[in-house]
Amino acid sequence: MDTAKNATTMKQTGFQLWERELLESSEVKRKATVAQLYFLDYYFQSLGYLASRKERRARFDADTTKRQLTAAEYSKEFKSYCGRERVLLRKRRAKLRVEQFHIIAQVGQGGYGEVFLARKQETGEVCALKKMRKRTLSKMDEVRHVLVERDILTATKTPWLVRLLYAFQDSQHVYLAMEYVPGGDFRTLLNNSGVLKEEHARFYISEMFVAVNELHKLGYIHRDLKPENFLVDGTGHVKLTDFGLATGALNPRRIESLKIKLDKVKDNQVVYRSTLERRSIYRSVRHEDPRYADSIVGSPDYMAPEVLRGKPYTYSVDYWSLGCIFFEFLAGFPPFSGGTPEETWTNLKNWTKVLRRPEYDKPEDLIF
Repeated sequence: MDTAKNATTMKQTGFQLWERELLESSEVKRKATVAQLYFLDYYFQSLGYLASRKERRARFDADTTKRQLTAAEYSKEFKSYCGRERVLLRKRRAKLRVEQFHIIAQVGQGGYGEVFLARKQETGEVCALKKMRKRTLSKMDEVRHVLVERDILTATKTPWLVRLLYAFQDSQHVYLAMEYVPGGDFRTLLNNSGVLKEEHARFYISEMFVAVNELHKLGYIHRDLKPENFLVDGTGHVKLTDFGLATGALNPRRIESLKIKLDKVKDNQVVYRSTLERRSIYRSVRHEDPRYADSIVGSPDYMAPEVLRGKPYTYSVDYWSLGCIFFEFLAGFPPFSGGTPEETWTNLKNWTKVLRRPEYDKPEDLIF
């Protein structure tokens, strides 16, 4: 009966089964959303330009009328006005090139490319210019993740998510010019402070929840939240960034890699350590390897078990990650960190046994 009902529905909509399946696929829905955003942005920009052009013409007419110019003087002023309008039109049509950005300094390095502090020469805008190698993205099957990141950055107008200013490409690279956030990321803050006071921890975790909620409103799940993904702006408020793993399905090879790592430690015994010992070990690991978080796909210290196992999940996996970050704010280490990668995976495998409230032998140990 269901089959007959579905067949009737197909006939009514005029689509065959394979066509409906194609239309309902996540990739087609993503492209449809992107197309909608593109045309909305295109017409918004076009209508905005027309409105501003009318305003400029009205100001020009009002100014020339007030000055009571002669015909010759008006002709000269009008010619100058038209020249300025032509310059604005040429700028609107011009394609962006990396040469239009002055590179100030390199501020980041990742597996796919570099991040630079740059200034757009025409406008003087300071931005974070992300430069990614096309060959590497294609080789590592990361093109879709870059598209997702671009889509999110384009769709958002909220102050809680980092804004995309420009996106362009050349034959070798893809470029994302994003809002520059001068305060650095939360990893740097935690490395410098060790732990946060309770009032500071409450403030920052509250803002992180708001930022993640804004992402969820757009229909995305981040899945890879960690302190490095949260930036602090010039006013001390939080912004969420790095959406490369957001939503959709993880690369099957990544899922298999995560499962293998979990399976390898299934017979390992959990090593129970004191709170101070775990904090000391974690700080030592961080100090010895500044790129610790980049060395493990998906940052397992903060990743929910269902994501690691490749099982179905919901928005709640981001709140698991926020809980791990909040724990680190107050304890000085994530709840499942270990002295070695194998120990961390063992702790994640046995998270119900490992997750415990930090305990301190002496009151002075609570003073950080």
